[in-house]
Amino acid sequence: MADPSSVDCSEQIVIKPRVTRVDNQPILSKPPSVLTYQGVTPVVEMILRDQEGRPINLTTCGFNESSSISASGSPKVVGKLRDAVNISPSDLAIDLEATVWDAPSGTIRCRLPSSATGVNKILRGTWALMDSDNSIVFTYPFFLFVDRSEFGSEVNNTGVPSPNDVRVFLRDNSPEDNYLISELEFDLTEIVESIVRCIDQFNAAQPPIPRKFDTTTFPNPVILLTGAMGYLYQLAAKHYRRNHLPYSAGGVQIDDKNKGNEYDQIGMALIAEYTQWVKNKKAQLNAQNFNGNFGSGYEYGGRWR
Repeated sequence: MADPSSVDCSEQIVIKPRVTRVDNQPILSKPPSVLTYQGVTPVVEMILRDQEGRPINLTTCGFNESSSISASGSPKVVGKLRDAVNISPSDLAIDLEATVWDAPSGTIRCRLPSSATGVNKILRGTWALMDSDNSIVFTYPFFLFVDRSEFGSEVNNTGVPSPNDVRVFLRDNSPEDNYLISELEFDLTEIVESIVRCIDQFNAAQPPIPRKFDTTTFPNPVILLTGAMGYLYQLAAKHYRRNHLPYSAGGVQIDDKNKGNEYDQIGMALIAEYTQWVKNKKAQLNAQNFNGNFGSGYEYGGRWR
């Protein structure tokens, strides 16, 4: 007998962002994130929303309900992907073109090219609806996390940690891990933003050096996991402080949001560990620059004092 909770194999190629819920309420205005793996060329399905999280009825944008592909000279939905840590303005974006899967609900689909998923990385994406004059009507941001896989075009020890590793160390693998909230505590967008924040912190830290890192080249995914967890704990601490309201129900005292200080302390300790590594690593790289070449200060070739 088939497992009643099983899913159709044909839909495994389609990836969709998971809707974040807080206290059983959907948070639809947050930029969505989707997860795939190296070597896979999945179909991304998303609902285009306005800034308040409301689905955009694409029939009002010129799309016909019965036609998912626009004709030449008609409106179209296109996308661009670029590394989430943009260290070089000259880096070329990966171009995408979507089809409208269900116009009234604002649902689009797009098959990702192999160039987007060959390497473990985080990509920042933007959908844009173009009118018949090729002018942008509106845009919609999202993230694409390409996790490690033995089927990728590159296997190395640099880059970003797996979201699954982050969840294992946070004990946040499924709603069953969190019986008080019956939901994942951290969503993929929060994991993505925390990792990107750590890499940005490294690139901006003193001393300035010629080399900057993005999500494919960061030298130590293990310490990046530590820093990301620190920022995730601090994100959660903000939520608990903002929503802390002890109350009594049926003679029982309820104070389930009283975790802000505890989460903050854990977060600060993890961030301090990451920050110390950043200082040591930047000093090491700076010393290597000094020993190898004392060049122009304008190109950050010399030693920082």
